[in-house]
Amino acid sequence: MLKHFIAFLVFSCISVTNTYAETKVIHVLVALCDNKYQGIVPVPTAIGNGQDPRNNLYWGAGFGLKTYFNKQKDWQLISSEKNNQSIILERLIYKNKQKDIYLVADAYDGQYIRNTIQDFLNYSAGLNDLTITINNKKIVVGGKANLVIYVGHNGLMDWSLSSIFYPPSSPVISQQQRKLQSDRTAAVFACKSQQYFSKPLEETGISPVILTTHYMAPEGYVVYALVDGYVNNLSKQQIHENVAKAYSKYQKLKQPARKLFTTEYQ
Repeated sequence: MLKHFIAFLVFSCISVTNTYAETKVIHVLVALCDNKYQGIVPVPTAIGNGQDPRNNLYWGAGFGLKTYFNKQKDWQLISSEKNNQSIILERLIYKNKQKDIYLVADAYDGQYIRNTIQDFLNYSAGLNDLTITINNKKIVVGGKANLVIYVGHNGLMDWSLSSIFYPPSSPVISQQQRKLQSDRTAAVFACKSQQYFSKPLEETGISPVILTTHYMAPEGYVVYALVDGYVNNLSKQQIHENVAKAYSKYQKLKQPARKLFTTEYQ
């Protein structure tokens, strides 16, 4: 009896260890800001070219995702790949220095914003996973990423879901698949994302962590505030506060922009 009990304890310890040792992956899809191909209020030409990641407002500019994350001491850039022949112009892979967590960030050509949103919704639905090998380690992104984030213009304000998915109007997954989705999370840093993304995301079964209620600037500091909270296992409410404070700091607002962000579907 004692041997069985000891064996049980050993097995339990191994199981707990494996659970905590599981690699986590964050996948960020950035639709590069594009004056020509997106229905946005035009920004200066140098930062509004959706085919130029290096200078783009949401990527290589002062507060773009790439620029901002490259400056963070808790993340190490371990891979950078450029592909001018693809709709994904650049892919960055970061490794958290303290935990077994990877962040994969894709810069989508701004003229392919529909593809970006389509990929984001498919990934949120648990579809189209992709295995990447980095330093002899395999990580799974897309539909198997633990946290999926969209950054950019809210294209759903310009066209309906039916113009993205031909057909149906949103990814089709079974009820069983939806139940398996509950431990995955999604965020949308785009203007009024709660209003436009709630329905398609809720249908996938994925849990929301940050959506927006009004117009906003989806720059790197809000993504980092969310990711930092996720890495440190903060609650949704704490992550919400982190994001609101970061946005207010960089936008020079007097109070944290709590009402601009929400952790729930509409």
